[in-house]
Amino acid sequence: MGLFGRSGGVRIDVVPQVVRPRQTVTATVSVDKPLDKVTSARLEWGYDNFYRYHWAGRADSAAAAGNDTLWMAGEVGTSYGSERDTDDWVCVTRVEVPTATSEFTQASASFKIPSWAPGSSPQVARWGCRLVIDRGGRDVDERGEFQVVIGAGDVDAVEEPMERYMGNGDTEIDIVIPSPVWRAGDPITGHLACRPQQDLPTADIAVYWQREREHHPLERYPGQGGSLDGPPLHLGKKIPMHGGTEFGLPFALPLPADAAPTATAVHSSLSWFIGARIFYSGFTSHQIERVRRPIVVVNAL
Repeated sequence: MGLFGRSGGVRIDVVPQVVRPRQTVTATVSVDKPLDKVTSARLEWGYDNFYRYHWAGRADSAAAAGNDTLWMAGEVGTSYGSERDTDDWVCVTRVEVPTATSEFTQASASFKIPSWAPGSSPQVARWGCRLVIDRGGRDVDERGEFQVVIGAGDVDAVEEPMERYMGNGDTEIDIVIPSPVWRAGDPITGHLACRPQQDLPTADIAVYWQREREHHPLERYPGQGGSLDGPPLHLGKKIPMHGGTEFGLPFALPLPADAAPTATAVHSSLSWFIGARIFYSGFTSHQIERVRRPIVVVNAL
């Protein structure tokens, strides 16, 4: 990727443009003309980490320190209580570029993608090679970007336990899938095992994917995370729910083709689940049942 910034014709070419963990990328830097008065130069490999934070949540903020009432109130006409999206550069490694003559003319460096690297996505990380030059004139801060994709062989996933996050368990639900790892654009196949614990009203049953984003910045007060449910895949309507029985419902639930890979970065994380829900018919005292099972999403072969 060639970048020409205000620093005057600085170009950073990164090859290859798409890599996986444990593969190597190389950056080559060139300039239209030598940059003089250089005191130091370095290449940094890393990523911009996207996250959300509460603007007034720092330990040194006036709201956090002495005005909690105003901070919590979300006063009309003020930004107290608001959240903001931002990104911070996370440097994984850096290479000092020699500048014995106080001039910068070119540079190159290679970088092996760490095995733990979060995949590139708008929700978590944007990888790049960053050139930083301190000089007597205008400083330089430019970067060339590349993409990190994640394949099934790049993750070490194990089956995680089910989680019930709504309902009283009037029906035991087990989401049975052959693997915890699924690729973006492919269908998640498996079946639901349903065991009503008593005679219950007929029910509508569906499955869906769920994406969850968490924010854990090192220095700022974290913003609220959030879950996004995909469109439900209906497995049946008005299904009889007889106590003491068990039945299975097969499914093939497609993942979005552009699904971002599961990732954990310094300031934020992205997790995926397959969820199941039961709506009981009529006006009853039986609550909606919702369960989910963690999965790992990848986006490369």
